[in-house]
Amino acid sequence: MRKRYIIMRILICIIALLGYLQYGREEQAVNTMVSTSDTFYKQKFDVIANKLFNLDKEKYAEELIEKAVENKYRNVRFSYDITGYPNEIVISVYSNEWSYEHNQRMYQIIYSSDNDGNNVKNNADKFKIQIYEK
Repeated sequence: MRKRYIIMRILICIIALLGYLQYGREEQAVNTMVSTSDTFYKQKFDVIANKLFNLDKEKYAEELIEKAVENKYRNVRFSYDITGYPNEIVISVYSNEWSYEHNQRMYQIIYSSDNDGNNVKNNADKFKIQIYEK
């Protein structure tokens, strides 16, 4: 009887740990880079997702792009007041810090338009998301 309670407690701890590793940590934007010219502005950065797995990459890509456009990352602030909003956003997604440090990218998101004159804030309907595995 006592063994059953010990096993149940261990299982509850494992489930709680897995829940924390999947849902308890917020992603971090790191390694930001901006490329600008007279007519084109490209924003590149890496995201450490802090998740064990990601089943819906398209939805997650939309969330990451929205956070970038709305400037809602906790550890990074993008400057849109001088050059305006970017014409293209490129995000490399890593599952955790270890994979980031060892350059083990999960996938890359490219948010772009066919027309370089469009920006991600004012012409969002003309943009499409492309996801490239590793």
